[in-house]
Amino acid sequence: ANRAYLLSLRTGRSTWECLAAEGGWYAVLRVPRVVTDENLALTLLDRDQLYVHPGHFFDFASEGYLVISLLPRTDDFREGTSRLIARLDSLGA
Repeated sequence: ANRAYLLSLRTGRSTWECLAAEGGWYAVLRVPRVVTDENLALTLLDRDQLYVHPGHFFDFASEGYLVISLLPRTDDFREGTSRLIARLDSLGA
């Protein structure tokens, strides 16, 4: 349900995309490369109280990836993804 909700948030103007997956407990997002993934993860933690993993934690060779958990309760996930999307859209890329 959380993955389906996340996918429903993407619009034609979205600055991010969710990579295809065959299953699992997390989602990989391709995000604007205006800062390093680590700096973006730290910004999300500091300003938005969101804990995400930068792509290099999962051996992505380049910047532009965040990994988020799909395990939170539905209400918490929806609140968190709304803050995440707002931050990504504010990057203006």
